[in-house]
Amino acid sequence: MLIEYSKLIGSPVFSLENQSRVAELNGFFIDEDSGKIEVFIAKNTGFFGKMKFISEKEIVELTKDALIIQEIDSLVDPTEMVRYNKKLKKRAKIIGEKVVTKNGDFIGTVSDFVIESSSMAITRLYVKKLFDQRIIHASTIIKIEQKKITIKDKFEMAKPEIAPIGVKPEIA
Repeated sequence: MLIEYSKLIGSPVFSLENQSRVAELNGFFIDEDSGKIEVFIAKNTGFFGKMKFISEKEIVELTKDALIIQEIDSLVDPTEMVRYNKKLKKRAKIIGEKVVTKNGDFIGTVSDFVIESSSMAITRLYVKKLFDQRIIHASTIIKIEQKKITIKDKFEMAKPEIAPIGVKPEIA
């Protein structure tokens, strides 16, 4: 299933074991070379909810409405995943990152992106530049870095179907 990032953020995280809502999805770490989600970032439910990490291996299912994990112990303290805890402030956030070609030509900034739920990989980027919107397929991505996504010089951009400005086609 294809799911837009903008629809995922804020989604509930449910535990199969407890059959209850245990957290809210806040973001994730993307592998900079493969474009796949490695770790999800969530916030515990409750007034003083703390940030937790969820390994991609702990995911039972990712849907457009929720992230489902096996048990509450799948939510781990960031200090237990040292590598990701160190990368937290330096990770590529994708949204708002500039997109440039290998030669350095500015294409635009990412306004949203689509994830394929079974592979946990980015499949396309929605890129805006002033009043122009483009959809860029993930196969053109060379490298994802903090503040910059580099794509191939010769790539084919798809113009979205004609829609009012600010409205994206429905995916999921």
